Amino acid sequence: MRVSWSRALLSVVSLLTACGAPPARAPIGSTYQPAAPDTPPEAAPAKAAVPDDIVARSAQPFRAQRNADGLALDQAQLLSELSKFDVVCLGEAHDAPRDHFAELAISEGLEKRARVSGRALGIGFEMFQAPYGAALYTYGLGHLDDAGLRKRTHYDERWGYPYAYYQPVLSLGRTYGLPLKALNASRELTHAVAEKGITGLSPRLRRQLPKDLDFDDHDHRAEFDRQTADHPKVPGMNLDNFYAAQVVWDETMAENAANWVSARAPMRQLLILAGSAHCRHPAIPSRIERRQPLRVASVRLSAETPADSEGFTYTLVFDGK
Repeated sequence: MRVSWSRALLSVVSLLTACGAPPARAPIGSTYQPAAPDTPPEAAPAKAAVPDDIVARSAQPFRAQRNADGLALDQAQLLSELSKFDVVCLGEAHDAPRDHFAELAISEGLEKRARVSGRALGIGFEMFQAPYGAALYTYGLGHLDDAGLRKRTHYDERWGYPYAYYQPVLSLGRTYGLPLKALNASRELTHAVAEKGITGLSPRLRRQLPKDLDFDDHDHRAEFDRQTADHPKVPGMNLDNFYAAQVVWDETMAENAANWVSARAPMRQLLILAGSAHCRHPAIPSRIERRQPLRVASVRLSAETPADSEGFTYTLVFDGK
């Protein structure tokens, strides 16, 4: 299932339509969707409503495959292995309720193991942008309710997928006092990079760039090229700039994650919720490992073909499939 990059590309296309290109369907919840950096973000496209208990309704037994050797693992075995990593990146399909149930189940399992071992477990989110991290932190302390979190983080405008998908994990974190970390780059930054490139950034946006940017990961670029190969080219769209935005996106989340974990060494673990493209090893995981000597696991939550598991440590297998 091609999620993050294909929709992000459509978002850049929608950006360029404002400059006279043919209209295109706007994507769902993309980082690249806003208006210009110094103007308020536009509302995200309307989504189909889902029940508040959509995650509970989507409960489904699952197991896992360890991709290095193909070994089948039950849930307890998977959780035992995941608990030994410093960082675990869960790669979701944003609009797949079953994936969100799996995220909740894994979060609950790792929280129990962290409590027994005395580790500090945190949860990091692609869905919240770093400039709004204070609101997410306040929510985790119980000083802000769900409506306040959505308002103060501009959740519906900046992410837009049904809040009910993420509310159970957010509630779990608040209940057990788990630190909740906003990982994502600001939409203004990725938007400007996609449009103007790194060199075209204003001084204000340049200050938001991560300290280290790697544009030379051939696997990362090859996957980007594969994901975007079938999309129509739009006048004015520079794919190199768009790729630079993708790198900034992944590097920002990796830097924020690595900083959180290293500041709490050695008894800590961070669970990351992000789109599947971001959790492939050349995206967030390898960029965390480049910054700090940390062990990072990636889990593909939805895999339709064997190729979907490439670049992931584990792949979930749902028994109902």
